[in-house]
Amino acid sequence: MSTLHLGRDQIQRSSDTLMNLRRFYPLNGFPQQRQLWSWISFDVANQSFTLIINTLLFSIFFSQVVVQDDKIDDQVWALTYGGSMLLTALLSPLAGAAADERGWKKRFLIGSGILCGVFTCGLGFIQPGQLWLAVLLYVPANFAFSIGENFLASFLPNMAKQDQVGRVSGFSWACAYAAALFLLILTAGAMVLLKLESPDRWRPFFVCAGLWFLLFTVPTFLFLNEPPVAKVAHSGRNLLSAGFLRLAESIHATSQFKDLALLLVASLFYGTAMSVVVFFASKLAVEYGFEQVDLVIFVAVITVSGIIGTIIPTLYQDRLGHRRSVVIFLVIWLVTALGFAFYAYLYDRHAGSGTAAAYPTWPLWLIGNLLGFGLGSLGSANRAFVSYLAPPNREAETFGIWGLMWKLSAITTFPFAWAKDTLGTPQALLVLAGFLMVGLILTLMIDEERGFKAANLG
Repeated sequence: MSTLHLGRDQIQRSSDTLMNLRRFYPLNGFPQQRQLWSWISFDVANQSFTLIINTLLFSIFFSQVVVQDDKIDDQVWALTYGGSMLLTALLSPLAGAAADERGWKKRFLIGSGILCGVFTCGLGFIQPGQLWLAVLLYVPANFAFSIGENFLASFLPNMAKQDQVGRVSGFSWACAYAAALFLLILTAGAMVLLKLESPDRWRPFFVCAGLWFLLFTVPTFLFLNEPPVAKVAHSGRNLLSAGFLRLAESIHATSQFKDLALLLVASLFYGTAMSVVVFFASKLAVEYGFEQVDLVIFVAVITVSGIIGTIIPTLYQDRLGHRRSVVIFLVIWLVTALGFAFYAYLYDRHAGSGTAAAYPTWPLWLIGNLLGFGLGSLGSANRAFVSYLAPPNREAETFGIWGLMWKLSAITTFPFAWAKDTLGTPQALLVLAGFLMVGLILTLMIDEERGFKAANLG
């Protein structure tokens, strides 16, 4: 009997421990757990392309192995990347409207994942000097990755109740950042252990990135459900013409959803600031004294801070309110940008007197943590806010326009780059702060509840 009682006690303790652990699971008690995780799986899938292709390795491989000409490599890369983003920006609203018209969000999402995964694997077969092949593989891969983000976000309003979307978006974003950190560790480990430090030996990383994308798309394909379409608004028309008509109707009704329109325009401005951080963080770190090892650690620090940043909207955004959350994160980023500008100004003064080498770099670690925090928190909070104001049955269309703004934000980083090249880094960082200020002012003009009522009564 004592053995039986001991076994029962152990089972009870294990059950109590499990219940206590569940309280720390942000989506505890949410229905349709398989549906949620199949959606989160795609957020995890596309991290391989974000990290390995767009952030860490492929741009260097493209310049040093494919182009092999220091005079034109940056220009060719800018044209290749910019062309794919422009294509995405132009087609995002139309593709979203077409997907809403037919209820094909899942088809387009899975199609984008397969397309990106296959073309990313193809990047591993590029040989030196094969510029045409690199462009033909990268442009559709980046297009599929970028437009897939829009379709993924369009499912968010159906993932949870409207007062829970912040938690779902934040938790999914945190899982994506955790996947990025895992991939970063694997990449760094493979470089050291397998002697793959040289860019001409990075092809296996591109193949693995594509396979990772395809692998984590499988749960999305198997278990994610397409939300039902209330009605086909333009029956008898082909998909392209129906998409154009639907998009025209939404543009005509913009005044009805003015708070959503304000949010989308605000997204362009602080999305530009986020794009600056993604594209220029490493270059700025090198400019202020970071060596190669420091750069890898710096990227890891930003990634970890991004994970921490997503926890805030996961736990508090639905209670604080979407606008208030975004405003708080914007203020943090604005202060960080101004602090970075002041640091750059002091650094340049020391450089002028020949003492820059002795200038401390520890403030950059603090700035890097705050920038990473902002990337995670602001990105997740913005996606949840758009979901909250999106009209039912027009989610893909809304997120198509949202995608247009975010893709344009990659192009509108030019004022920062121009200021950096012609005026200096401190002045460029003030331009960055200006974008954040405009985004903050536009966000303060949004009436969250009015926008929600307009979306659900319209």
